[in-house]
Amino acid sequence: MNRITLLKIFVWLYCLSWAFDFRGEDGGTLIQYVFFAFTLGTAGMVMLLGARSLWIRPAGWLIVGWSLYLASTLVVAKVNGVEMGWYLRNLIPPLLLLLSMCVTQIAAGQGLSYKEVLYPMLLAGVTNVLWRAVYTLVIQQTPLDLVRVQMLSQCLPMLLAFTFAALALRLKWPLIPMLIGFIGISSYVVSITRSAVFIIAAEMAMCVVAVWRARQLGVLPRAFHNTKVRHLVAGVGALLAVLVVVGVAAPFVFERWAERLFNPVGGEQSSADPSALTRFAETKAFMTLLNAEPATYLYGRGLGATYYWDESYMPELAQYTYGNEDVFRGDYTNINFPGHSIWTYALFSGGIIGLGFYAGLFLVGTYWAYRSVRHLVAVPEYPLEIAFLPCISLVGFLSLSLTFNPFIERASAITIGVMLAFPQFLVMAAWRKGRKGT
Repeated sequence: MNRITLLKIFVWLYCLSWAFDFRGEDGGTLIQYVFFAFTLGTAGMVMLLGARSLWIRPAGWLIVGWSLYLASTLVVAKVNGVEMGWYLRNLIPPLLLLLSMCVTQIAAGQGLSYKEVLYPMLLAGVTNVLWRAVYTLVIQQTPLDLVRVQMLSQCLPMLLAFTFAALALRLKWPLIPMLIGFIGISSYVVSITRSAVFIIAAEMAMCVVAVWRARQLGVLPRAFHNTKVRHLVAGVGALLAVLVVVGVAAPFVFERWAERLFNPVGGEQSSADPSALTRFAETKAFMTLLNAEPATYLYGRGLGATYYWDESYMPELAQYTYGNEDVFRGDYTNINFPGHSIWTYALFSGGIIGLGFYAGLFLVGTYWAYRSVRHLVAVPEYPLEIAFLPCISLVGFLSLSLTFNPFIERASAITIGVMLAFPQFLVMAAWRKGRKGT
């Protein structure tokens, strides 16, 4: 078995390693640690087999920058005396993001097709969406009318981006992407996830930009517009089908959506719904802790540092949970996991420096993903929907970050890392074609 064949096998194994991951109630379980060890092992083998491709630009710059950030987190944690156990647990998602960038970069640099990364990622994503539904509804036996975010796979922005990109840019009937989209949207609808509205709107808007950019580059095929009208009708029909199925099978879902959007439980007795209150309480505590040592505004309190929810929000928050403020205080005065917002937690844990790394990673990565499509002129056979997929997906994750911290989840960290480095496939395709032409 030659080196490239081995590389393909380990790339597939890495991408599939998180398919049965789930969000446990009380932190990690033994099986989750086994998944994590398998992910580390397969990533290590990929890097051993293709290390010489690791630093190829431009994706190499993202890898170097994020590696520097991870190194800085250890220094900050040591300076602040953060317990190493909590530091390491909080380090897992950022580390997985780095590993995913490395695996994707090596796959592109070693001449593998984008399919060798995209297909196992899609398979793992769909599996994870279905598995989490089974885990929540069957194993945990959570009643369907009480299901919330615990059943959601955080790779959904990537799956929906694949669906929307195919609907917007693929000439052939996007049957598989539509099926994936059906599964993803159903998951959002049943779980009453309001952030889905932002994700879907952002990715659809980016699809419009993608069509405009493709037309500007002159890479749209003939009969594109007539074909897309048919696809648009099919997409709207599929969405209506989801709503009809849900309306017949679980009509209470629409009642819960109306309640979540327009009349949140307890809203008449409090200043905001629970989701907003928890973010307010958390952010105020972050600012208080940083103010106690102003120098930490520069470098932060460290990944895994202990924080709490601000006391002034306790009376309102307690009514949504235990109904007892004293019991509530006991559970929310010593918190070590990443907060609800990627941006406020980045400031708390890494200060202005850490926030700059996070903002730089997402903004530079998204901009590069958008800029990379210019290589379509040199490689017209490269699928349009695949070329624009990383940018659409990253915009979806950026919109998700307004209401959720993707770095709480292993699935989202792995998916974001793959999407950040994925444009390297198009860059390398254009480079190789140019090299053959010279």
